[in-house]
Order: sequence, then C-alpha cells, then structure tokens
Amino acid sequence: MFMKNKNIKIGLVTLFSVVALGTVAIQTGTTVDAADLGTPLQSRMYDPTPAPQKLLNIWMTNGYALQPDATTNAEVGQKGVVLHTDVGRSVGSVVTGLLDAPHYRWLVSYDGKNWSSLPEWQYGHQENLPVDTSKEGTTWYQLDTQYYNYLTGWALKTHVYSNIAQVNVLPNDVQPESVKVSTDTNYIYNNKDQMMNSAYAHAVVTPTNATGKLTWSLDYEDQKYATIDSTTGKITAKTNTDDYMKPARIKVIATYTGSNTAKDSESNTVSGSSYVTIGGGLNDATVRSGQKATFSLQGNQNNFNGSWNNNEIWVEWSKKSVGQKDSQSVSLGSTRTMSMTTAPLTIHDSNQLYRAKVIMRNNGKETSMTTRWAKLIVNP
Repeated sequence: MFMKNKNIKIGLVTLFSVVALGTVAIQTGTTVDAADLGTPLQSRMYDPTPAPQKLLNIWMTNGYALQPDATTNAEVGQKGVVLHTDVGRSVGSVVTGLLDAPHYRWLVSYDGKNWSSLPEWQYGHQENLPVDTSKEGTTWYQLDTQYYNYLTGWALKTHVYSNIAQVNVLPNDVQPESVKVSTDTNYIYNNKDQMMNSAYAHAVVTPTNATGKLTWSLDYEDQKYATIDSTTGKITAKTNTDDYMKPARIKVIATYTGSNTAKDSESNTVSGSSYVTIGGGLNDATVRSGQKATFSLQGNQNNFNGSWNNNEIWVEWSKKSVGQKDSQSVSLGSTRTMSMTTAPLTIHDSNQLYRAKVIMRNNGKETSMTTRWAKLIVNP
C-alpha cells in the first residue's frame, strides 16, 4: 500500500513538471522543452555584476572580460553553439586572494520565470556552456562564477554574476547581411609583465536574428604582433625581450557565415574589421630644441586622480641613454597623473629613452606594471 501511494505522488509530480515547464532534461535522456519563441523574460535570480572598471586596461573591480552574448540565435540542429565567457578579478582581489580559484555554476530558465541550477552532467559547472539546439524555442542562462578556496571555505566566497544570455532556436536559418566590429580598448600593452596584454573583440551582426558561426582572424602581417582566438575574439599581444619597440596598428577581422543545417538554401558570408594598437605603453616624442616633451601612458585613463577603488596609485618615471643598461637609468621622480612633462630640452637630450612604472597599493600590498622605453628626438 505504501508503494502504491509513493507511485501516485511521483506520477503527480512528473505530470505537474511536464505541464508547468514542458519536458525537463533529466539524466535518463528526457529533454526539456524551451519556452515558445517570443516569450519575454519576466524574472531573474541575480542582478548581473557591473562591468569591470579598468585603468590602462588594469582591472580595478571584478567582472567579466567576456560576457555571454546577450542574444544567441541558432537554427534547429545547428552544431557547435556555445556560450563563451571569461571572468576576471581586480588587482586587489588577486593580491589578497592568491589561493582562490574560480568555480562555475550555470543557471537556466526554460519559461522566463523560474530559474534552476544546471547540473554538472549538463555542463553546468564549466566556464563555457554548450547549448542544445535540437528543439525550437527560447531559453535563458546566467553564469555565477564563485571564487573561493578549500581552506577558507564557502563562507568567504566571492560571486561574479554574468549578464543574462537569451538563446533562440529558430525553425529556419536567417542569413547575415553585415557585421560590425569593436574592441574593448584601442590600445593593448605588450610589456614583459603581461598584466595588460589582452582584450576582446566584439561583433554585431545584421540582422540581429541571423543564424551562423562567427570566426576571428588577423591579417598575416599582423600576426607577428598579436594572436587572436578564432572562437572568442580574445586578442593577446606578443611580447619579446626588446626594451624598445615601435607600436603597431593591427587589423581585427570578423567573418560570419550563415548556417544552413537543412541545406535548402545558400549560406551567406560577411566580414567586418576594426583596428587596435599594440604597444609598450608610451609613444615616442619629437620636439624642437627649447620645447618641452610630454610622455603619456596609453589606454583608458578614466579621469584618473591618484586613487581608484581604495587602490593608491602613482607613477615613477626614469630615463637612460640609448645603449645603457636599465641599472644605469636616472630617476625622474613620481607623479599622481598618467603623464610627465620634461623641462625645456636641447639637442643634447636627443635619443634619450623614457619609461614609466605604475605602482598600485591595496591594503598594504603592492603590484606594479612597467612600460617599455619610449624614445625622445630633439630637432634643432
């Protein structure tokens, strides 16, 4: 009698789940029906963490370097659809939490109202999430990246929540017409400490419901300065042992190829591009005798005024002659700004090299970034 009642309860729960959510994916192989196309999102479990604040591409707050696309469109049966992410922490968090590691937990909503955790067997515990495109409909996802270590335990964990990603699986392909490219920053450092040597490229495809695959690339000549992840668009500057290098402007290319799973039409391919500069942090300066020269750190300065989110920041400047060792350089003092202006110069100052060292102090702990040398030319 007890077993009969238990079976009835299980049957009622199963029936209720099917009516409320469609068919929920379980480990035995049953699939879950997504919401109908056009269903609006009505609730979310967590507010997304604000976009990271950066100074010269140095992380001042936690956040995502790469968010999952706000909207992903795919054709039914389209293979290789993945939500890509890349989470990062502020320099202060890294210094104070050296033992902390990221733990990934994906959340999902099949109806736009109710949310649940994706189990590990459904790839819910990894950074990048493969998406099921076997059935038409809309599903929503959000990533909760948790930083903690097993010594401090869960009590001190830090949560970094992604934006909500909507995935629409469409009954037919929608071919692309154009693609527009942008980058996180227009300047990427190639300095030796590699603190600020990467950024992401982003693409906006027209029409917005196009289905297909996005691929990233660089021109062949630009590959000596940087690499790009063909899937995620992560641009990483190449470094070498040279103290002095001229900056290089490279072309970032996005190619979007329309899907054609049913093979009932021709796929369209479109491309777009943008440019980003790879450099050592300071530009060369050329002035006339009697003039002053100004060296400025490149990248986003965000109206810097000497401190940032409890980080005390200053810049130490130095110079040396071409051919001298770093140990022979002369200190020029420090500034609370991202630039330094020399005294009036003479022709004898030509071919001097200048360098900046950015120092950040948080809770008594320091970290630093040093630029490459920039050259001064003084003309008569």
